[in-house]
Amino acid sequence: MHRAAAQVSPYEANDVPLRLTAYVFGEGLMGKANATVLTEVDVRKFAFAEVDGRFTDTLEFLVVTAHRDSGEYWRYDQKVNMNLLPATRERLSKSWFPIARDFELAPGAYQSKVVVRDKNAGKVGTVTFAFDVPDLTAFRTSSITLSDTLMPQQGDKGVPRPALVARRTFESGRQLYAEFSVFGAAKDKASGMPKVWAGHQVRDATGAVRVNVAPSLIRPTSLGHLARLIGASLEGFPAGDYDFALAVTDEISGKTLDIHEPFTVVAAEGAPTASR
Repeated sequence: MHRAAAQVSPYEANDVPLRLTAYVFGEGLMGKANATVLTEVDVRKFAFAEVDGRFTDTLEFLVVTAHRDSGEYWRYDQKVNMNLLPATRERLSKSWFPIARDFELAPGAYQSKVVVRDKNAGKVGTVTFAFDVPDLTAFRTSSITLSDTLMPQQGDKGVPRPALVARRTFESGRQLYAEFSVFGAAKDKASGMPKVWAGHQVRDATGAVRVNVAPSLIRPTSLGHLARLIGASLEGFPAGDYDFALAVTDEISGKTLDIHEPFTVVAAEGAPTASR
C-alpha cells in the first residue's frame, strides 16, 4: 500500500508494527495545551542495506492530528535517513524507533493517525489513537509519564527525567518511574501558594496492593508549579497486568483526582510486545 493511500484508508496496515500514544501537559499560548504525539516504530524487519558496516534505510513518516468535532487538522511529514551502527540497530530492535511531534491544542477531542513506510521494502504500517485535551482551567494533572528509562542528565545540576515512551510493557526487575504535574489548584490566601497532596499504589490484576505510598504534600516551586517524580522498583514482580493508581487532593478546595495507568510486566528476558 502506498503511504498516501494508507493515509485515507479506513483500514490499518500492519506490515510495519507501530505503537502510538499522546501526552497532554501544561498550558501554552492562547489557551492551548502543549501536547506530544509519540510513535514507536518496530524496525526489526526493515529491509536495511548493509553499507560499510552500517545499516541504511529511509523511514517515511506522516502524522495527522485532527479535532474530531471541527475537522481542523495538523499534518507533519518527515523522512528519516537511518545509517545505523550494529549496536544501535540492536538497541532499537528492543526499544523501537521513537518519533515525537509536538502540538498546541485547544480543549476537545482529537484523533491522531500515523503512517510509516519502510522505503527499501515498500512496506507500510498505520495506527490511530484517540485522546482528549481537558478543560485547562479545571483541577487536573498532566498525562502521567510512565517509563523505565531516564533521559540523559543535562549538566551537573540537571535533574534526571523519565523518557516518554508509548509502550506500557516493562521488564521485571526494572525501575519504574512516574512523573506528573498538577494544574488548576486553589491558592492559599495568605501565602498565594497551592496545597496539594498526592499518594499512589501499584495493584496487580487481583486488586492486591504491591506498592503503597501514603499521600504527602507536593512542595510548589517559587512560582507555584506542582510536579512530582516517583520511582518504584519492579523487583520481584511476576509477569502480569498491573495498575498504577494516583490519588491527588487539593487541600484548599477539597477537590480530588483518582487517576489510573495500566501497565504490564514481562519476564526480564522478554522483549516489549506490539500494542495498539
